[in-house]
Amino acid sequence: MGDSIDRAYVDLVRRLVEEEDFFGRAQRNDLERRYPAENIAALKAVGVPGMAVACRHGGPGHTVATQTKVIEDISYGDPSTAACVNMHWVVADIIHEHADELPAQAALLRDCVQRGAMFAGGAAIPADVLDASRCGARFRRVRGGWLGSGRVGFATNSEGASYVGTIAAVVGEDDEPVGRNILVLNPPLDTPGIRVIRDWDAMGLRGSATHTILIENAFVGPEHAFEVDLDTLRNSTRAAGRAASVSVRRARSQIAKGGMWLGHCRRIRDLLTALLRQRRGSGSVAVRGTPQGSRAEAAWAQAELGNLVHWVDSGRLVLYASVAEIEDRNLDPVVRAQRLLTTMYHMRRMCEEVATSTFRLAGAHGFVAARPIERTYRDLMGFVATSYKAPDLVENIGRAALGLPFVLNAAGG
Repeated sequence: MGDSIDRAYVDLVRRLVEEEDFFGRAQRNDLERRYPAENIAALKAVGVPGMAVACRHGGPGHTVATQTKVIEDISYGDPSTAACVNMHWVVADIIHEHADELPAQAALLRDCVQRGAMFAGGAAIPADVLDASRCGARFRRVRGGWLGSGRVGFATNSEGASYVGTIAAVVGEDDEPVGRNILVLNPPLDTPGIRVIRDWDAMGLRGSATHTILIENAFVGPEHAFEVDLDTLRNSTRAAGRAASVSVRRARSQIAKGGMWLGHCRRIRDLLTALLRQRRGSGSVAVRGTPQGSRAEAAWAQAELGNLVHWVDSGRLVLYASVAEIEDRNLDPVVRAQRLLTTMYHMRRMCEEVATSTFRLAGAHGFVAARPIERTYRDLMGFVATSYKAPDLVENIGRAALGLPFVLNAAGG
């Protein structure tokens, strides 16, 4: 792992996170539901938006391991900032897979490198909708480009992005879908007819600007849209009878989510370890002869902290061992998908176990606004709620082991 990480660059980002006090700012941003604009500006100054862009498109071509370690350290400071960065990378990776054939898409990647441009990614159903068949965007071909309307939800990074990254159904004059192609859209956020509806009022990750995008008769030129086969974009569907296969490029931003979660769980580990050492006694009055022992001396607390530390440490070991495999371009794409599936299940379980241990260990002092544990716990639950589902992951691990078609599905909700 060590040889594939650009330690100098990782140290640069880590120092920036500390010096800019991402962790301190996160408290204010959470209370005010405020986008972490200062953090994003600082990360742009050191090239984070373009760090995953390949050299042939003008980027530094950092490795998957470097990218994962960078997002881990960003998340240790502020998980909302990390969520914004990772969502940008998700969209950029989709564009990257088509950039060699589409010069206009390659130009967008160069914009990420040269200007620090970022994407907001949203293709989920809006927060006020449960039936996916009743929402989404629909675009039809018109002279010079595409015209369409719709609503897409959970577009993380929507307040600081340059471009919207989403998908739409391709429809005809009758507004009915045409074929199995869909439209990948990445228009400028200030395109007439495209608006951000500030409706993100979630329990955690309040600074991530994960809003709904409203599209009303918006015209999008061909330089900001391209058609792909639906099955190609999803990479696999069980209905198509194929096993998942994942390229190195597609795996980058997905496994980086594991780094994002790891950084956040490291912060919780450190906060709880400090709390246990400081907490003494259980009453407000010290009665003579009543011991005021440290919480850290309690066997149950030691065991609970041990469980938490185990999951954080094992998460780190599993994550970076998997990153080393996933980076191997000679690895079979189906095997890569299996590795990614197993890794994200382990990291997901890490988040769930850390959340449970946090609830047990923190006590009342951990769940008040005066202490950062309350916010970090809510942010962790935000991570748990919005990406991957443990039962879905473990089911598909079993299907892969049986040689059956399996799905690598990162959708949340």
